Amino acid sequence: MDRSNEGREGLNGEETLRIGSYNALMKNSLPKEFQYYKAEEETFESSHEVFRSAFPRGFAWEVIHVYSGPPIIAFKFRHWGFFEGPYKQHAPTGEMVQFYGIATLKVEEVEVYYDPAELIAGFLKGKPISESGDEDSKSKLECPFAKLNVK
Repeated sequence: MDRSNEGREGLNGEETLRIGSYNALMKNSLPKEFQYYKAEEETFESSHEVFRSAFPRGFAWEVIHVYSGPPIIAFKFRHWGFFEGPYKQHAPTGEMVQFYGIATLKVEEVEVYYDPAELIAGFLKGKPISESGDEDSKSKLECPFAKLNVK
């Protein structure tokens, strides 16, 4: 899979791992004096340490909105965390910092892993309904506001 960023030439997975995912994403063409993160000066390890240090509770990534379905999916995302550790000689503020972006990806294969018991367990919370026809043993629905029984 190739990854491109801001219209630049794409990187494959091996190249992204070699330079570091943060470096691949933070690379930019601003003049040096305006680059407060210099991707070309960081290694895979140092780039991850910079962000682990600044975000000790993690740097979450979430999908905000999906614009199109497969096989090519366009979506809006947010990357955020609480600035609770130092960043390159800058003291933490405790504030949430974030950015939004839009991305596309092409789905070529999907593997799904889950525990279906999580779904079924929710169904089993209701009382069993008797098949005997006995009115008292049948489950009754109750209006949560008027406390009226509904048959």
